[in-house]
Amino acid sequence: MTSRKLLLLILLAVLVFVGLAAYGDIRNVGQRIASFPIHYLSVAIVLALLNYLLRFLRWCYYLRVLKIEIPLQLSLLVFLSGLTLSMTPGKVGELVKGYFLRNRAGVRLSSSIPAILMERLTDVVAVVLMGLVGLALLPVSIRWILIVVLTLSGFLTWFLVSKHNERLFQLPVLRRWRDEVQLSREGLRRLTAPRPMLVAVSLGVLAWLSEGLAFWLVLIGLNSEVSALQSLPIYASATIAGAITTLPGGLIGTEGTMLALLQQSGVARDAASTATLLIRLVTLWLAVGIGMIALVVLNRYHLVVLKQE
Repeated sequence: MTSRKLLLLILLAVLVFVGLAAYGDIRNVGQRIASFPIHYLSVAIVLALLNYLLRFLRWCYYLRVLKIEIPLQLSLLVFLSGLTLSMTPGKVGELVKGYFLRNRAGVRLSSSIPAILMERLTDVVAVVLMGLVGLALLPVSIRWILIVVLTLSGFLTWFLVSKHNERLFQLPVLRRWRDEVQLSREGLRRLTAPRPMLVAVSLGVLAWLSEGLAFWLVLIGLNSEVSALQSLPIYASATIAGAITTLPGGLIGTEGTMLALLQQSGVARDAASTATLLIRLVTLWLAVGIGMIALVVLNRYHLVVLKQE
């Protein structure tokens, strides 16, 4: 990410935060943040960190299934770096993790790309499943969005491993990558087998459930009467909405959806704005900060070429 793009991203984030504060009345939002119980905030941060830990375990599991052997330290740095790279539009920047593995451990891109793709796919499935917990409490339009996203995720999984897409790579423009694509498809077949899918989705659900509970704790700290059964689908719906916009970090889409659903659930405007600000700081921006530190450390990591099975 260039300095100019980073500056624009920071500017967009500041505008979103200022907009949220202004919408909820800056004075009221400021008072709510100042009086927010520190113990609720601390537990929310721990739950956010638990999300990263569970997703890292899934990352390690994927590498093991693909028989990619790298030092645990490097694996952790690459994974954490992806937290910052997820700020790229549509999270496509996370594919750079494949280049990190290639340049620092000699892992072929075609070997690592399946793990990165399946991370995103199982994240979507996990978030949607979490949203289905309180499906009946959501507006009809949101229910349909969750169902459609889950259906599309299933179709995409089938397409990635299906033999029906082989003709696509007969095209002259794609033929040069046929061998690499074939290797990636083999990796995808391994990761979409029943056992790996069950393990990955289970870890994903637990990971996103921890963030959903962090969101609920923030609401409790603001004396909101929204239950866990209501807060989990609200958080899931906002996360999916942010992903659909493809804006960096789901900015605007996530905040807007969260704000609207909270108010629809009876949360006061200033409390809804404060909750949205706090949970985004605890989840998104905490992740970005950790990822940036990991990137700095990773850039100093010496190139070590390892053998793969």
